[in-house]
Amino acid sequence: MSQDIKHIKQQLKTCEEVDSPYDIKIGDHVKYITLKDDSEFFYEGGTYLRMGDNKIVLKDGNKYIYVPLVFKKDNGYILYRTRLFVKNEEEKECSGKKKEEYEKIIHNQQQIIEKMNLQMKKQALLIQELRKKDKS
Repeated sequence: MSQDIKHIKQQLKTCEEVDSPYDIKIGDHVKYITLKDDSEFFYEGGTYLRMGDNKIVLKDGNKYIYVPLVFKKDNGYILYRTRLFVKNEEEKECSGKKKEEYEKIIHNQQQIIEKMNLQMKKQALLIQELRKKDKS
């Protein structure tokens, strides 16, 4: 938990705020800002598991975190809404077929680069030989 603005900004660079807990998918990493002792605190959160009654359930390692979504007065007046943040889709690590496809592309590009390096070395040797002949 933190109230350090620099730390919070750094942690939320790769995240986007979600308007509703229904927008969160199971397995998403959720960070949040909520009330504790009448002050706002930022929490690193955990992996989203499910939604309960006015709360979401996250898992961080072996512990479960129950995050209240809305703080209300007895008469139902809303005092505070917890702010939820999820890692951007673009920032998430690729997996499965996409990962295999990217690895194949990288491997092919590395082979092309190696072939071009060999050709450049051969051409450099040829240039040196031609320069030696011109001097003679």
